Amino acid sequence: MKQAYLFCKRIGKSLHFLMFLNGFLLASIFYFLIQSRYENGLFSVIKSEIESHVGPDDTHDSVVVKAMHACHALMVNRAPTFGGTAIDFGPEGTFFHSTQIDLMTTRGACGSYSEVLARIITTFHYPVRIAQMKAGGVWAAHNVVEAYTGTHWVLLDPTYDLAFVKPNHQLASFNDVREDWNYYSKQVPSGYNPKYKYEDVRYTNTAKFPFIERFLKMVSGDEYADGLSIRVLFIDTWKVYFELFLLIESLLFLATVRIYIRSRFFPSPNMPITVKNLTKYLKLSAEASS
Repeated sequence: MKQAYLFCKRIGKSLHFLMFLNGFLLASIFYFLIQSRYENGLFSVIKSEIESHVGPDDTHDSVVVKAMHACHALMVNRAPTFGGTAIDFGPEGTFFHSTQIDLMTTRGACGSYSEVLARIITTFHYPVRIAQMKAGGVWAAHNVVEAYTGTHWVLLDPTYDLAFVKPNHQLASFNDVREDWNYYSKQVPSGYNPKYKYEDVRYTNTAKFPFIERFLKMVSGDEYADGLSIRVLFIDTWKVYFELFLLIESLLFLATVRIYIRSRFFPSPNMPITVKNLTKYLKLSAEASS
């Protein structure tokens, strides 16, 4: 273990290795930026198509419903083609799992529908969360979407192109449907899976992140923590990787510059890098070169 540690330490101070690593990270950053712009372009086109059907009489509720109709129409015919296949789409479809893969293939069934709809709705700047339904005692048996349209959360099920309507003709939320399933069950379309009875909901699998849940409840309260959908924070996959790698590259670049300055201009590797020392040895180096 000691030898491995010393080897890693030596490699970490090697300018040749650091330059290679900087190059790799920069190439990755450009790749993520290109992919992010491409995906943003796809969803901008979808947004423009939806907007072409939005009139002056449309409300916020009707806009998100039209977004759901568009999402369902785009994806429903692709599910039979790609759903049962074992095609390898490479890292983009597995490790990165970008939303454009869900849009293209619908391989994740209700999960794909929900992620694509959530991404579309975010282009309209509505807060959105992906709801994991509990059915038959199983969590995430079915995924749906909730969008906040200014005054209330509205439930959208893009898999079945379904939005529930309350007796006052407003759109219902998940809680509305859960509290009166006997009433809302009469609105489901043919082919609806009868197991999906809106038993319960979670927006984040807190069993995987118990420390985050405790922290959020302590800082923001139970209501905010229970309604937080962490998946939505990463729904623009390429942008997340772009920002993460940009941060790593920035820190690595500063470390590389520091090691280069110390090795190129300072007579001793243990001498602290201060403005005074840097000015002194840069001057000495310039005088020696001239």
